[in-house]
Amino acid sequence: MIAWLAALAAGVLVAVALPPNGVWPLVLALAVPFALTARAASVRAAFGVGAAFALGFFAVYVAWLPRSFADPGLLGPWFWALHPFLLAILAVMWGLVTAFARALGGRGAGALLLLPPYWAVGEALRASGYFAFPWGALGYAWLDTPVAQTADVLGVPGLGLLVTASAALLALPFAPRRTSGFGGASPRRAPAAERALGPLLALALLAGAWVWGSLAVGRHDVPAERTALLVQGDVDPFGRAVAASDDLTVHVDLTRQAVARMAAPPDLVVWPEGAVTGLPLDGARGAPGRAAVQAAAPSATFVVGGRAVAPGGSANAAFAIADGQPWGRYDKFVLVPFGERWPLLETAPGLYRAVFGLLGLPMLVNTVPGAGPEPLASPLGPLGVAICYESVFPTVSAAMARAGAGVLVVITNDAWFARGDGARQHLDMGRFRAIETRRWLLRAGNDGITAVVDPYGRVVEELPRGSAATLAVRYGTSEVVTPFARHADRLPWVLAGLVLLVTPVALARRGR
Repeated sequence: MIAWLAALAAGVLVAVALPPNGVWPLVLALAVPFALTARAASVRAAFGVGAAFALGFFAVYVAWLPRSFADPGLLGPWFWALHPFLLAILAVMWGLVTAFARALGGRGAGALLLLPPYWAVGEALRASGYFAFPWGALGYAWLDTPVAQTADVLGVPGLGLLVTASAALLALPFAPRRTSGFGGASPRRAPAAERALGPLLALALLAGAWVWGSLAVGRHDVPAERTALLVQGDVDPFGRAVAASDDLTVHVDLTRQAVARMAAPPDLVVWPEGAVTGLPLDGARGAPGRAAVQAAAPSATFVVGGRAVAPGGSANAAFAIADGQPWGRYDKFVLVPFGERWPLLETAPGLYRAVFGLLGLPMLVNTVPGAGPEPLASPLGPLGVAICYESVFPTVSAAMARAGAGVLVVITNDAWFARGDGARQHLDMGRFRAIETRRWLLRAGNDGITAVVDPYGRVVEELPRGSAATLAVRYGTSEVVTPFARHADRLPWVLAGLVLLVTPVALARRGR
Protein backbone atom coordinates (compact mmCIF):
# COMPACT_ATOMS: atom_id res chain seq x y z
CA MET A 1 0.00 0.00 0.00
CA ILE A 2 2.84 2.43 0.82
CA ALA A 3 4.43 1.72 -2.56
CA TRP A 4 1.15 2.44 -4.34
CA LEU A 5 0.67 5.69 -2.44
CA ALA A 6 4.21 6.75 -3.37
CA ALA A 7 3.48 5.94 -7.02
CA LEU A 8 0.22 7.90 -6.83
CA ALA A 9 2.06 10.94 -5.46
CA ALA A 10 4.72 10.63 -8.16
CA GLY A 11 1.98 10.65 -10.79
CA VAL A 12 0.69 13.95 -9.45
CA LEU A 13 4.19 15.45 -9.58
CA VAL A 14 4.76 14.30 -13.17
CA ALA A 15 1.42 15.80 -14.19
CA VAL A 16 2.62 19.16 -12.86
CA ALA A 17 5.80 18.76 -14.92
CA LEU A 18 3.89 18.88 -18.21
CA PRO A 19 2.63 22.10 -19.84
CA PRO A 20 0.96 24.40 -19.07
CA ASN A 21 2.51 24.18 -15.59
CA GLY A 22 5.83 23.22 -17.13
CA VAL A 23 7.82 22.42 -13.97
CA TRP A 24 9.90 20.08 -16.09
CA PRO A 25 12.33 18.74 -13.43
CA LEU A 26 9.36 17.03 -11.76
CA VAL A 27 9.10 14.68 -14.73
CA LEU A 28 12.03 12.82 -13.18
CA ALA A 29 9.64 11.77 -10.39
CA LEU A 30 8.94 8.96 -12.85
CA ALA A 31 12.00 7.33 -11.24
CA VAL A 32 9.81 6.56 -8.20
CA PRO A 33 7.39 4.13 -9.90
CA PHE A 34 10.31 2.73 -11.92
CA ALA A 35 12.25 1.93 -8.75
CA LEU A 36 9.14 0.51 -7.12
CA THR A 37 8.52 -1.71 -10.16
CA ALA A 38 12.09 -3.02 -10.00
CA ARG A 39 11.63 -3.77 -6.31
CA ALA A 40 8.11 -5.18 -6.56
CA ALA A 41 7.74 -8.57 -4.88
CA SER A 42 5.34 -9.78 -7.57
CA VAL A 43 3.95 -8.97 -11.00
CA ARG A 44 0.66 -8.07 -9.34
CA ALA A 45 2.40 -5.54 -7.11
CA ALA A 46 4.15 -4.06 -10.15
CA PHE A 47 0.80 -3.70 -11.90
CA GLY A 48 -0.50 -1.80 -8.88
CA VAL A 49 2.46 0.59 -9.03
CA GLY A 50 1.83 1.49 -12.67
CA ALA A 51 -1.92 1.79 -12.16
CA ALA A 52 -1.53 4.01 -9.08
CA PHE A 53 0.93 6.24 -10.94
CA ALA A 54 -1.54 6.60 -13.82
CA LEU A 55 -4.41 7.44 -11.46
CA GLY A 56 -2.40 10.23 -9.83
CA PHE A 57 -1.17 11.52 -13.18
CA PHE A 58 -4.42 11.54 -15.13
CA ALA A 59 -6.60 12.63 -12.21
CA VAL A 60 -4.60 15.88 -12.28
CA TYR A 61 -3.65 16.18 -15.94
CA VAL A 62 -7.13 15.71 -17.40
CA ALA A 63 -9.05 17.26 -14.50
CA TRP A 64 -10.32 19.77 -17.06
CA LEU A 65 -12.33 17.02 -18.74
CA PRO A 66 -15.06 16.53 -16.11
CA ARG A 67 -14.83 20.17 -15.03
CA SER A 68 -15.58 21.29 -18.58
CA PHE A 69 -18.10 18.76 -19.82
CA ALA A 70 -20.03 18.58 -16.54
CA ASP A 71 -20.53 22.33 -16.67
CA PRO A 72 -24.28 23.11 -16.40
CA GLY A 73 -23.97 25.02 -19.67
CA LEU A 74 -22.66 21.94 -21.48
CA LEU A 75 -23.46 18.31 -20.60
CA GLY A 76 -24.29 18.68 -16.92
CA PRO A 77 -23.36 16.64 -13.81
CA TRP A 78 -24.11 13.29 -15.45
CA PHE A 79 -20.68 13.49 -17.05
CA TRP A 80 -19.00 12.98 -13.66
CA ALA A 81 -20.33 9.41 -13.65
CA LEU A 82 -18.43 8.65 -16.87
CA HIS A 83 -15.05 10.08 -15.86
CA PRO A 84 -13.96 7.25 -13.49
CA PHE A 85 -14.22 4.77 -16.36
CA LEU A 86 -11.67 6.76 -18.37
CA LEU A 87 -9.29 6.91 -15.40
CA ALA A 88 -9.67 3.17 -14.84
CA ILE A 89 -8.85 2.36 -18.47
CA LEU A 90 -5.77 4.58 -18.42
CA ALA A 91 -4.67 3.05 -15.12
CA VAL A 92 -4.92 -0.45 -16.56
CA MET A 93 -2.82 0.53 -19.59
CA TRP A 94 0.10 1.84 -17.54
CA GLY A 95 -0.34 -0.97 -15.02
CA LEU A 96 0.15 -3.48 -17.83
CA VAL A 97 3.39 -1.73 -18.85
CA THR A 98 4.93 -2.06 -15.38
CA ALA A 99 3.56 -5.59 -14.99
CA PHE A 100 5.09 -6.82 -18.25
CA ALA A 101 8.43 -5.19 -17.43
CA ARG A 102 8.48 -6.87 -14.03
CA ALA A 103 7.30 -10.22 -15.40
CA LEU A 104 9.93 -10.43 -18.14
CA GLY A 105 12.75 -8.51 -16.47
CA GLY A 106 12.33 -9.92 -12.99
CA ARG A 107 13.28 -7.97 -9.90
CA GLY A 108 16.15 -5.55 -10.33
CA ALA A 109 17.86 -3.93 -13.28
CA GLY A 110 16.18 -6.21 -15.81
CA ALA A 111 12.84 -4.54 -15.21
CA LEU A 112 14.46 -1.10 -15.53
CA LEU A 113 16.00 -2.11 -18.85
CA LEU A 114 12.56 -3.00 -20.21
CA LEU A 115 10.56 -0.09 -18.83
CA PRO A 116 11.66 2.66 -21.31
CA PRO A 117 10.87 0.73 -24.53
CA TYR A 118 7.75 -0.87 -23.07
CA TRP A 119 6.52 2.53 -21.90
CA ALA A 120 7.11 3.93 -25.39
CA VAL A 121 5.11 1.05 -26.89
CA GLY A 122 2.34 1.67 -24.37
CA GLU A 123 2.15 5.35 -25.34
CA ALA A 124 2.14 4.44 -29.03
CA LEU A 125 -0.73 1.98 -28.51
CA ARG A 126 -2.68 4.55 -26.50
CA ALA A 127 -2.33 6.95 -29.45
CA SER A 128 -3.53 4.39 -31.99
CA GLY A 129 -6.76 2.86 -33.12
CA TYR A 130 -10.42 3.66 -32.69
CA PHE A 131 -10.09 5.01 -29.13
CA ALA A 132 -6.80 6.88 -29.61
CA PHE A 133 -6.10 9.23 -26.69
CA PRO A 134 -2.49 10.54 -26.77
CA TRP A 135 -3.08 13.20 -24.09
CA GLY A 136 -0.28 13.16 -21.53
CA ALA A 137 2.65 11.78 -23.55
CA LEU A 138 5.71 12.39 -21.37
CA GLY A 139 7.82 13.96 -24.14
CA TYR A 140 5.74 17.15 -23.87
CA ALA A 141 7.45 17.91 -20.56
CA TRP A 142 10.41 19.39 -22.48
CA LEU A 143 8.41 22.21 -24.09
CA ASP A 144 10.02 25.63 -23.48
CA THR A 145 13.38 24.02 -22.71
CA PRO A 146 16.26 23.66 -25.21
CA VAL A 147 15.67 19.89 -25.19
CA ALA A 148 12.44 20.46 -27.15
CA GLN A 149 14.49 21.59 -30.14
CA THR A 150 15.71 18.04 -30.69
CA ALA A 151 12.16 17.10 -31.70
CA ASP A 152 12.90 17.74 -35.38
CA VAL A 153 14.93 14.51 -35.15
CA LEU A 154 13.43 12.65 -32.20
CA GLY A 155 9.83 13.85 -32.19
CA VAL A 156 7.74 13.75 -29.03
CA PRO A 157 7.99 9.92 -28.90
CA GLY A 158 11.78 10.18 -28.83
CA LEU A 159 11.64 12.84 -26.14
CA GLY A 160 9.42 10.49 -24.15
CA LEU A 161 12.14 7.85 -24.37
CA LEU A 162 14.58 10.44 -23.04
CA VAL A 163 12.31 10.86 -20.00
CA THR A 164 11.91 7.14 -19.36
CA ALA A 165 15.57 6.29 -19.94
CA SER A 166 16.62 9.03 -17.51
CA ALA A 167 14.09 7.79 -14.94
CA ALA A 168 15.37 4.23 -15.29
CA LEU A 169 18.95 5.35 -14.73
CA LEU A 170 17.96 7.40 -11.70
CA ALA A 171 16.12 4.38 -10.30
CA LEU A 172 19.06 2.02 -10.87
CA PRO A 173 20.71 2.57 -7.44
CA PHE A 174 17.47 1.40 -5.76
CA ALA A 175 17.08 -1.78 -7.78
CA PRO A 176 17.83 -5.08 -5.98
CA ARG A 177 21.09 -6.74 -7.03
CA ARG A 178 21.36 -10.32 -8.18
CA THR A 179 24.15 -12.20 -6.41
CA SER A 180 23.85 -15.87 -7.36
CA GLY A 181 23.63 -17.97 -10.45
CA PHE A 182 20.16 -19.05 -9.44
CA GLY A 183 18.45 -15.63 -9.42
CA GLY A 184 17.25 -13.83 -6.36
CA ALA A 185 18.07 -10.39 -5.06
CA SER A 186 20.53 -9.40 -2.42
CA PRO A 187 19.38 -7.04 0.31
CA ARG A 188 22.83 -5.48 0.34
CA ARG A 189 23.28 -2.14 -1.33
CA ALA A 190 25.72 -1.74 -4.19
CA PRO A 191 29.00 0.07 -3.60
CA ALA A 192 28.74 3.85 -3.66
CA ALA A 193 30.56 4.16 -6.98
CA GLU A 194 28.18 1.70 -8.60
CA ARG A 195 25.13 3.43 -7.12
CA ALA A 196 26.29 6.74 -8.58
CA LEU A 197 26.73 5.37 -12.10
CA GLY A 198 23.05 5.47 -13.07
CA PRO A 199 22.40 9.07 -11.94
CA LEU A 200 25.64 10.21 -13.59
CA LEU A 201 24.61 8.62 -16.87
CA ALA A 202 21.18 10.23 -16.58
CA LEU A 203 22.81 13.61 -16.00
CA ALA A 204 25.06 13.11 -19.04
CA LEU A 205 22.08 12.09 -21.18
CA LEU A 206 20.05 15.14 -20.19
CA ALA A 207 23.01 17.50 -20.54
CA GLY A 208 23.74 16.18 -24.02
CA ALA A 209 20.14 16.72 -25.11
CA TRP A 210 20.17 20.21 -23.58
CA VAL A 211 23.32 21.22 -25.48
CA TRP A 212 22.08 19.65 -28.73
CA GLY A 213 18.81 21.55 -28.51
CA SER A 214 20.53 24.82 -27.60
CA LEU A 215 22.66 24.62 -30.74
CA ALA A 216 19.54 24.20 -32.90
CA VAL A 217 18.09 27.63 -32.07
CA GLY A 218 18.78 30.04 -34.92
CA ARG A 219 19.55 27.34 -37.46
CA HIS A 220 15.99 26.82 -38.70
CA ASP A 221 14.69 30.34 -39.28
CA VAL A 222 11.92 30.68 -41.87
CA PRO A 223 11.41 34.30 -43.03
CA ALA A 224 7.88 35.60 -42.40
CA GLU A 225 7.06 36.89 -45.88
CA ARG A 226 3.29 36.41 -45.95
CA THR A 227 0.34 37.76 -44.00
CA ALA A 228 -2.58 35.92 -42.50
CA LEU A 229 -5.71 36.89 -40.61
CA LEU A 230 -6.82 34.43 -37.93
CA VAL A 231 -10.47 34.74 -36.94
CA GLN A 232 -11.86 33.78 -33.52
CA GLY A 233 -15.67 33.82 -33.67
CA ASP A 234 -16.41 32.78 -30.06
CA VAL A 235 -19.75 31.13 -30.87
CA ASP A 236 -21.58 28.77 -28.51
CA PRO A 237 -20.62 25.16 -29.37
CA PHE A 238 -23.53 23.62 -27.50
CA GLY A 239 -26.04 25.89 -29.20
CA ARG A 240 -24.49 25.02 -32.55
CA ALA A 241 -24.90 21.30 -31.79
CA VAL A 242 -28.61 21.52 -31.09
CA ALA A 243 -29.81 24.28 -33.46
CA ALA A 244 -28.85 26.48 -36.39
CA SER A 245 -26.88 29.63 -35.62
CA ASP A 246 -25.63 32.80 -37.30
CA ASP A 247 -21.99 31.64 -37.46
CA LEU A 248 -21.48 32.84 -41.04
CA THR A 249 -22.52 36.39 -40.19
CA VAL A 250 -20.26 36.46 -37.13
CA HIS A 251 -17.17 35.39 -39.07
CA VAL A 252 -17.88 37.55 -42.11
CA ASP A 253 -18.31 40.67 -39.96
CA LEU A 254 -15.15 40.01 -37.94
CA THR A 255 -13.14 39.43 -41.12
CA ARG A 256 -14.46 42.46 -42.96
CA GLN A 257 -13.79 44.78 -40.02
CA ALA A 258 -10.25 43.45 -39.55
CA VAL A 259 -9.37 43.73 -43.24
CA ALA A 260 -10.55 47.35 -43.23
CA ARG A 261 -8.04 48.09 -40.44
CA MET A 262 -5.08 46.42 -42.18
CA ALA A 263 -2.61 48.37 -44.28
CA ALA A 264 -2.78 45.69 -46.99
CA PRO A 265 -5.19 42.79 -47.46
CA PRO A 266 -4.01 39.44 -46.04
CA ASP A 267 -2.79 36.61 -48.23
CA LEU A 268 -4.65 34.05 -46.12
CA VAL A 269 -7.72 34.15 -43.86
CA VAL A 270 -8.31 31.25 -41.48
CA TRP A 271 -11.68 30.55 -39.85
CA PRO A 272 -11.93 27.91 -37.10
CA GLU A 273 -13.33 24.40 -37.12
CA GLY A 274 -17.02 24.28 -37.93
CA ALA A 275 -17.21 28.02 -38.58
CA VAL A 276 -20.00 27.53 -41.12
CA THR A 277 -21.57 24.27 -39.97
CA GLY A 278 -24.85 23.72 -41.85
CA LEU A 279 -23.84 25.76 -44.90
CA PRO A 280 -22.65 23.89 -48.03
CA LEU A 281 -19.38 25.20 -49.48
CA ASP A 282 -18.44 22.74 -52.21
CA GLY A 283 -20.05 22.02 -55.55
CA ALA A 284 -22.72 24.08 -57.24
CA ARG A 285 -24.81 24.19 -54.06
CA GLY A 286 -21.96 25.88 -52.25
CA ALA A 287 -21.61 28.85 -54.64
CA PRO A 288 -23.73 31.28 -52.55
CA GLY A 289 -21.89 30.34 -49.37
CA ARG A 290 -18.48 30.72 -51.00
CA ALA A 291 -19.47 34.10 -52.39
CA ALA A 292 -20.53 35.28 -48.93
CA VAL A 293 -17.22 34.10 -47.45
CA GLN A 294 -15.09 35.63 -50.22
CA ALA A 295 -16.83 39.00 -49.97
CA ALA A 296 -15.27 39.52 -46.53
CA ALA A 297 -11.76 39.66 -48.08
CA PRO A 298 -12.03 39.58 -51.89
CA SER A 299 -8.34 39.08 -52.68
CA ALA A 300 -7.52 36.55 -49.95
CA THR A 301 -7.40 32.78 -49.87
CA PHE A 302 -9.67 31.35 -47.17
CA VAL A 303 -9.43 28.22 -45.06
CA VAL A 304 -12.87 27.63 -43.58
CA GLY A 305 -14.10 24.86 -41.28
CA GLY A 306 -17.49 23.29 -41.99
CA ARG A 307 -19.29 20.06 -42.81
CA ALA A 308 -19.21 18.22 -46.11
CA VAL A 309 -21.23 15.43 -47.65
CA ALA A 310 -19.24 12.19 -47.69
CA PRO A 311 -20.11 8.61 -48.66
CA GLY A 312 -22.13 7.20 -45.79
CA GLY A 313 -22.74 10.51 -44.00
CA SER A 314 -20.91 13.78 -43.46
CA ALA A 315 -17.32 14.78 -42.77
CA ASN A 316 -15.71 17.42 -40.57
CA ALA A 317 -13.99 19.39 -43.30
CA ALA A 318 -11.72 22.30 -44.11
CA PHE A 319 -12.34 24.15 -47.40
CA ALA A 320 -9.90 26.27 -49.37
CA ILE A 321 -11.70 29.12 -51.17
CA ALA A 322 -10.19 31.72 -53.50
CA ASP A 323 -11.93 33.97 -56.02
CA GLY A 324 -15.16 32.43 -54.74
CA GLN A 325 -14.11 29.05 -56.11
CA PRO A 326 -13.49 25.75 -54.27
CA TRP A 327 -9.76 25.08 -54.46
CA GLY A 328 -9.62 22.08 -52.20
CA ARG A 329 -11.20 20.18 -49.35
CA TYR A 330 -9.65 18.25 -46.50
CA ASP A 331 -11.76 15.83 -44.44
CA LYS A 332 -10.70 15.19 -40.86
CA PHE A 333 -8.91 11.85 -40.67
CA VAL A 334 -8.41 11.30 -36.90
CA LEU A 335 -11.79 11.47 -35.20
CA VAL A 336 -12.49 12.12 -31.51
CA PRO A 337 -13.69 8.96 -29.71
CA PHE A 338 -17.07 9.56 -28.10
CA GLY A 339 -17.14 12.97 -29.75
CA GLU A 340 -17.23 12.28 -33.49
CA ARG A 341 -17.38 8.50 -33.49
CA TRP A 342 -19.54 6.32 -31.26
CA PRO A 343 -18.91 2.57 -31.11
CA LEU A 344 -21.96 0.43 -31.93
CA LEU A 345 -24.08 3.55 -32.48
CA GLU A 346 -26.02 1.89 -35.28
CA THR A 347 -26.36 -1.35 -33.29
CA ALA A 348 -27.69 0.18 -30.05
CA PRO A 349 -29.42 3.43 -31.01
CA GLY A 350 -31.85 3.20 -28.10
CA LEU A 351 -29.07 3.14 -25.54
CA TYR A 352 -27.37 6.12 -27.13
CA ARG A 353 -30.64 8.02 -27.42
CA ALA A 354 -31.14 7.60 -23.66
CA VAL A 355 -27.56 8.67 -22.84
CA PHE A 356 -27.69 11.68 -25.16
CA GLY A 357 -31.00 12.65 -23.62
CA LEU A 358 -29.49 12.67 -20.12
CA LEU A 359 -26.73 14.93 -21.42
CA GLY A 360 -29.20 17.29 -23.09
CA LEU A 361 -28.14 16.40 -26.63
CA PRO A 362 -30.14 15.31 -29.67
CA MET A 363 -29.41 11.95 -31.25
CA LEU A 364 -25.95 12.38 -32.79
CA VAL A 365 -24.45 10.52 -35.74
CA ASN A 366 -20.98 9.27 -36.55
CA THR A 367 -18.68 11.49 -38.59
CA VAL A 368 -17.16 9.89 -41.68
CA PRO A 369 -13.32 9.94 -41.54
CA GLY A 370 -11.27 11.31 -44.40
CA ALA A 371 -8.98 9.20 -46.55
CA GLY A 372 -5.80 10.33 -44.77
CA PRO A 373 -3.62 13.31 -43.99
CA GLU A 374 -3.12 15.06 -47.33
CA PRO A 375 -2.32 18.78 -47.75
CA LEU A 376 -5.13 21.15 -48.66
CA ALA A 377 -4.63 22.57 -52.14
CA SER A 378 -4.72 26.38 -52.38
CA PRO A 379 -3.38 29.22 -54.55
CA LEU A 380 -0.76 29.76 -51.84
CA GLY A 381 0.53 26.23 -52.22
CA PRO A 382 -0.25 23.08 -50.22
CA LEU A 383 -1.41 23.80 -46.66
CA GLY A 384 -0.85 21.31 -43.84
CA VAL A 385 -4.29 21.52 -42.23
CA ALA A 386 -5.09 19.69 -39.01
CA ILE A 387 -8.62 19.84 -37.62
CA CYS A 388 -8.73 20.08 -33.82
CA TYR A 389 -7.78 16.69 -32.34
CA GLU A 390 -5.44 15.88 -35.21
CA SER A 391 -2.93 18.47 -34.00
CA VAL A 392 -1.88 16.19 -31.11
CA PHE A 393 -0.82 13.40 -33.49
CA PRO A 394 2.77 13.90 -34.73
CA THR A 395 2.32 11.64 -37.76
CA VAL A 396 -0.40 13.88 -39.24
CA SER A 397 1.75 17.01 -39.57
CA ALA A 398 4.76 14.89 -40.55
CA ALA A 399 2.79 13.42 -43.46
CA MET A 400 1.70 16.92 -44.50
CA ALA A 401 5.30 18.15 -44.53
CA ARG A 402 6.46 15.15 -46.56
CA ALA A 403 3.70 15.84 -49.07
CA GLY A 404 4.85 19.42 -49.62
CA ALA A 405 2.86 21.54 -47.15
CA GLY A 406 4.88 24.68 -46.47
CA VAL A 407 2.93 25.85 -43.42
CA LEU A 408 0.80 24.14 -40.78
CA VAL A 409 -2.76 25.38 -40.20
CA VAL A 410 -4.78 24.21 -37.21
CA ILE A 411 -8.49 24.96 -37.08
CA THR A 412 -10.17 23.96 -33.86
CA ASN A 413 -13.17 24.40 -31.58
CA ASP A 414 -11.83 24.33 -28.02
CA ALA A 415 -14.93 25.97 -26.60
CA TRP A 416 -15.83 22.52 -25.25
CA PHE A 417 -12.85 22.96 -22.89
CA ALA A 418 -14.91 25.34 -20.82
CA ARG A 419 -12.83 25.13 -17.64
CA GLY A 420 -9.31 24.15 -16.70
CA ASP A 421 -6.17 23.59 -18.75
CA GLY A 422 -7.55 21.58 -21.68
CA ALA A 423 -7.37 24.33 -24.28
CA ARG A 424 -3.87 25.40 -23.23
CA GLN A 425 -2.66 21.79 -23.23
CA HIS A 426 -4.09 21.42 -26.74
CA LEU A 427 -2.15 24.47 -27.95
CA ASP A 428 1.05 23.38 -26.21
CA MET A 429 0.96 19.93 -27.78
CA GLY A 430 0.37 21.50 -31.17
CA ARG A 431 3.42 23.73 -30.70
CA PHE A 432 5.57 20.62 -30.94
CA ARG A 433 4.25 20.01 -34.46
CA ALA A 434 5.97 23.27 -35.48
CA ILE A 435 9.28 22.06 -34.02
CA GLU A 436 9.02 18.56 -35.47
CA THR A 437 8.48 19.92 -38.99
CA ARG A 438 10.27 23.32 -38.63
CA ARG A 439 7.25 25.14 -39.99
CA TRP A 440 5.17 28.10 -38.97
CA LEU A 441 1.87 27.10 -37.40
CA LEU A 442 -1.28 29.22 -37.75
CA ARG A 443 -4.00 28.34 -35.26
CA ALA A 444 -7.59 29.61 -35.35
CA GLY A 445 -9.81 28.51 -32.46
CA ASN A 446 -13.50 29.18 -32.06
CA ASP A 447 -13.10 30.74 -28.61
CA GLY A 448 -9.31 30.43 -28.60
CA ILE A 449 -6.59 29.82 -28.26
CA THR A 450 -5.90 31.60 -31.57
CA ALA A 451 -2.18 32.03 -32.10
CA VAL A 452 0.81 32.01 -34.45
CA VAL A 453 3.73 29.74 -33.58
CA ASP A 454 7.21 29.95 -35.12
CA PRO A 455 9.33 26.96 -36.27
CA TYR A 456 10.88 26.75 -32.78
CA GLY A 457 7.51 26.21 -31.15
CA ARG A 458 7.41 29.71 -29.68
CA VAL A 459 4.07 31.53 -29.50
CA VAL A 460 4.69 34.83 -31.30
CA GLU A 461 1.21 36.27 -30.74
CA GLU A 462 -2.09 35.00 -29.38
CA LEU A 463 -5.60 36.21 -28.65
CA PRO A 464 -7.19 36.03 -25.20
CA ARG A 465 -9.70 33.23 -24.84
CA GLY A 466 -13.41 33.86 -24.81
CA SER A 467 -13.50 36.89 -27.07
CA ALA A 468 -14.71 37.49 -30.61
CA ALA A 469 -11.60 38.93 -32.25
CA THR A 470 -9.06 38.63 -35.06
CA LEU A 471 -5.29 38.35 -35.16
CA ALA A 472 -3.25 39.68 -38.09
CA VAL A 473 0.08 37.83 -38.28
CA ARG A 474 3.06 37.22 -40.50
CA TYR A 475 4.36 33.78 -41.42
CA GLY A 476 6.62 31.99 -43.88
CA THR A 477 6.70 28.70 -45.76
CA SER A 478 9.35 26.01 -45.85
CA GLU A 479 10.22 23.08 -48.10
CA VAL A 480 12.54 21.42 -45.58
CA VAL A 481 11.65 17.88 -44.58
CA THR A 482 13.11 17.21 -41.15
CA PRO A 483 14.45 13.78 -40.16
CA PHE A 484 11.44 13.22 -37.92
CA ALA A 485 8.94 14.23 -40.60
CA ARG A 486 10.67 11.96 -43.10
CA HIS A 487 10.72 8.91 -40.86
CA ALA A 488 7.74 9.39 -38.50
CA ASP A 489 5.78 6.54 -40.10
CA ARG A 490 8.61 4.15 -39.27
CA LEU A 491 8.19 4.74 -35.54
CA PRO A 492 6.30 1.46 -34.91
CA TRP A 493 9.14 -0.47 -36.53
CA VAL A 494 11.74 1.39 -34.48
CA LEU A 495 9.90 0.61 -31.25
CA ALA A 496 9.42 -3.02 -32.26
CA GLY A 497 13.14 -3.30 -32.99
CA LEU A 498 14.01 -1.73 -29.64
CA VAL A 499 11.75 -4.15 -27.78
CA LEU A 500 13.21 -7.11 -29.65
CA LEU A 501 16.70 -5.87 -28.80
CA VAL A 502 16.31 -5.40 -25.05
CA THR A 503 13.84 -8.16 -24.15
CA PRO A 504 16.26 -11.08 -24.74
CA VAL A 505 18.89 -9.25 -22.69
CA ALA A 506 16.47 -8.84 -19.81
CA LEU A 507 15.33 -12.46 -20.06
CA ALA A 508 18.93 -13.67 -20.03
CA ARG A 509 19.69 -11.55 -16.99
CA ARG A 510 16.58 -12.87 -15.29
CA GLY A 511 17.74 -16.39 -15.92
CA ARG A 512 21.06 -15.89 -14.17
